[in-house]
Amino acid sequence: MVKLTKQKWIAVLIAVCALVSLCATNTFALEKKEILVDQYLETFDNGSYAVVTVYQDANQMRNGTISGHKDYSYYDGGLAWNFTVYGTFTSNGKCTAASYGVTIHNNVWYCASGRAWPDGNSASASGTMRRGTDNFVIYPSVTLYCSPNGSLS
Repeated sequence: MVKLTKQKWIAVLIAVCALVSLCATNTFALEKKEILVDQYLETFDNGSYAVVTVYQDANQMRNGTISGHKDYSYYDGGLAWNFTVYGTFTSNGKCTAASYGVTIHNNVWYCASGRAWPDGNSASASGTMRRGTDNFVIYPSVTLYCSPNGSLS
């Protein structure tokens, strides 16, 4: 058995505390930073469907703003793509910025066009998603609303 002096015990204790602190910091950094607000399903005649999900940033009212996004996830035998509108709002619901993003999960699909714009209490985006194998087209249109009390939908 190894005997440790008082100074070595203190050094070991400090090292263990530092290690625990680092682990705790990394765990908090991995926490989800958005809140699921709403989710619903849209179905299409051809058997495909879209899951529409609204997220609000967890740091609501940071710098007097509210931020979030609305995802339009299109499934065609599996997740094909996501079309997302992002919005930033004042604390009373006025949209100050809007943008959009596209993530392709099935490479037969591509985004032919897209645009986003702020309008009053909403951030909107629309696009043209095209399946390259047969030119099948979906026109996603996504609007993120903010109420005067700061609730997203």
